[in-house]
Amino acid sequence: MLRLILDRGDVAIPAESMFLLDVDPRQPAEDVLRAAWSHPRVRLWSLSSESPAVPDGVNGAEAFRFALSAPFVAYAAREGKTRWGDKTPAYIGHVDRIAAVWPEGRFVVLVRDGRDVALSVMSVPFGPNNVWAAARSWATAIRQGREAADRYPDRVVTVRYEDLVTDPEPEVARVCDFLELEFSPDMLAIEKTDRSKVVEDQAGWFTNVWAGITTAAVGKWRTELTPRQVGVFESVAGEELRALGYETSRATASPALVPAYAVHDAAMRGVNFVRLRLVQERGREVRHVMKRKLTR
Repeated sequence: MLRLILDRGDVAIPAESMFLLDVDPRQPAEDVLRAAWSHPRVRLWSLSSESPAVPDGVNGAEAFRFALSAPFVAYAAREGKTRWGDKTPAYIGHVDRIAAVWPEGRFVVLVRDGRDVALSVMSVPFGPNNVWAAARSWATAIRQGREAADRYPDRVVTVRYEDLVTDPEPEVARVCDFLELEFSPDMLAIEKTDRSKVVEDQAGWFTNVWAGITTAAVGKWRTELTPRQVGVFESVAGEELRALGYETSRATASPALVPAYAVHDAAMRGVNFVRLRLVQERGREVRHVMKRKLTR
């Protein structure tokens, strides 16, 4: 939702890139550029088949930055824009790396009640597969976002999803001011956005955005999670919920449940790997996914 809002302004933000985790900074910039340009996620952006060349006389960190920027620059140019951004949740654990590549870069950390996040991620074929795993994943990301804001106070802004959908104009205007973008109320009309902005492979996961900005998904956990699920989530991530101002019941769950949740999550990750990586994506990203798992 926030990606589409900002993309309606004077910045171009493609679908998730992921390639920043898959390139090797030890390689020559030309090889990094080729790897980024040919990455399966970047291919979904439908850029031209030929990547630009690293300019003569550009070396070291500047050449590496050029190589990583090239797909984004090309995407923005195609959209008639000069500024670009990225929306890849997996990068929350790699802020230092990204901040070093783009010293002028700024970061927007969007947080949401983790119990609603659990409902969302448990319905798609990637990530956590039960409420215990979702709580662990969400709490880790919240801590990483908070640490990034502590390390880069002038470069990180935090936005609450609930504030964004409840009163979008001042929240988006605040983000635009932070990013030095011009705000226009038309940016909020995401229901008018060309649906091709969500790549075909992911269209089924983000159908709610075409209803526009709405509070319909706020607090769904209250009716769609069981009391036991709420207790499990809060026993794992209650501290992070309360730190962000979310009310909790201070419910607890028996530690004896943890092994069962861990086994279930691991088993479903295997099933979903086949469903997503081998069937839906037809093996397009398997090599990169396996490499990420091995190098964690």
